[in-house]
Amino acid sequence: MSSTPHDPDSGPGPAGGRANPRGLRAEQIVRAATTLFQDAGYRNVSIEQIGAAVGLTGPAVYRHFPGKHDILVQALLTQVDLVDDLVREADAYGETPQAQLWRFLDRLGDQTTNHDVSILWRREQRHLHPAQLADMRVYFTKFGDYIADKVATVRPDLPAVDARLLGFAVLSLYSNTSVIRGTMPPAHVMQIQRAVARSIVGCQLPAPGPDASPPTPATRRPADRHERILDAATALFAERGFHDVRIDDIARAADISVATFYQQIPGKTEVLRAILVRALEGVLFLTTHALDGVEPRDALDVLISLHVRQSLGVHGRIIPIFTRDLVYLPEADQNALRAAQRAYIAEWAVAIRARSPELSESDAAGLTRAFIGVSGDVVQVPELRARPGISAALAALATAILQPADLLSDG
Repeated sequence: MSSTPHDPDSGPGPAGGRANPRGLRAEQIVRAATTLFQDAGYRNVSIEQIGAAVGLTGPAVYRHFPGKHDILVQALLTQVDLVDDLVREADAYGETPQAQLWRFLDRLGDQTTNHDVSILWRREQRHLHPAQLADMRVYFTKFGDYIADKVATVRPDLPAVDARLLGFAVLSLYSNTSVIRGTMPPAHVMQIQRAVARSIVGCQLPAPGPDASPPTPATRRPADRHERILDAATALFAERGFHDVRIDDIARAADISVATFYQQIPGKTEVLRAILVRALEGVLFLTTHALDGVEPRDALDVLISLHVRQSLGVHGRIIPIFTRDLVYLPEADQNALRAAQRAYIAEWAVAIRARSPELSESDAAGLTRAFIGVSGDVVQVPELRARPGISAALAALATAILQPADLLSDG
């Protein structure tokens, strides 16, 4: 009889390639684990919970997988294979590059909307080992390049660098389905996705001007120890994720001792909470004052300008932390932070509807979440962030996402 693996959460797993079929029971385990990981977060799910979801004990799961990490790898590879199949199907049955693009995106939208094929990809792939993570990023780049190639074919006058940005933005749109959805029915979410995707593909990106060099992030170290802790933790959480950062990592980056850390803050969870609370309260404060005295029809331009500036600054690091690590806070903190986020999105919804009154409040909120998600993804990619004129490009994308012509004409 085999013994339980020494480290069930971090088994080696396959470093690349397609999902490895292991039989019906293994497929059931992967499906159940995928749902649990999506709902609660990978680190909050145990082998025992996965087993219980399919009528097995925890030790019985080890007959099919060496550990929880291997289940995550299999789940992600299964999703990669699914998207690969969508690419092949679109190319086989679409008669033109344009038809292939929309066939692929329509089917991708169905998967991300009706089957939650996006949450794992966005939030949990960072738990992979370096070689596996590199493979996943290659897959994501490949799918983005596939879309970019179709966009370039549909718009032959488009510079390759613009097609790359638009292709990435379209793929990011679909990977953000879980945050766009809100309470909207799936069919309507897909309608919004398609309208926004068409608007992105047709987006006219401005040519970089002579002073369009990308902004340089501030690197000043705060003088106060508490501020140094939050600054260091923000950088580390953004890079590695909350669970893969230790207290001593934060203390070292903040140039303090672990004992000094605990004199300032009770623990790592409190650091995460402080970062997110401060970020949301700060952006709400800035938004309220930026909109003071602004005409309703001009409010959207003010919000776009402010958000782009903040995204290319410190808030650009916090967006992925909120997306990935909020689930690791106590439920009461999650609820409070989501309420603050809703208040921020409500300001956008009012501004959007002042410009486009035919949109419903839920549609305007969904479009806002789409833009925040896409812009947050763009600024995390060094190549895209370093693009000359990135601020103007993000503003153009904002207009395309927040005011998609197809959706407005349907109103």
